[in-house]
Amino acid sequence: MIKLPESMERIWSMRAKGMREIEIAESLGISRQAVNKALKEAKAKLFEAFFSLAETFSWEIVRVNAEKGFMVARGRCGGKTIRIYAFYLPEKGIRAFFGNEIPEFILQHALEFGIIKKLDKKELINALER
Repeated sequence: MIKLPESMERIWSMRAKGMREIEIAESLGISRQAVNKALKEAKAKLFEAFFSLAETFSWEIVRVNAEKGFMVARGRCGGKTIRIYAFYLPEKGIRAFFGNEIPEFILQHALEFGIIKKLDKKELINALER
């Protein structure tokens, strides 16, 4: 399971929730350059993790957003093509869901990370597909 190092994950989460780099640096008592470097490394690791997951399961990637920590892909299941939505969850790693089978905790995560503005599956799917 891919999991970002704790300090990198904290910085990535703060940024994904909308904080500016300078605010993160001040909050953590580190330089803006250190924040920028951690964010670049976090995004690279998340891209790599999402691409590895897609390769492992032979999914076709539609979209990856490492800044917010999600991937949209297409895959085959039971003879038909379905949508796969994968999210990086702090302290848990990547979790993937198929079609409209998106649980409530993912809606909460998407709201907290600014992907959606209200707890609504349709809004989440629309935001992921943009």
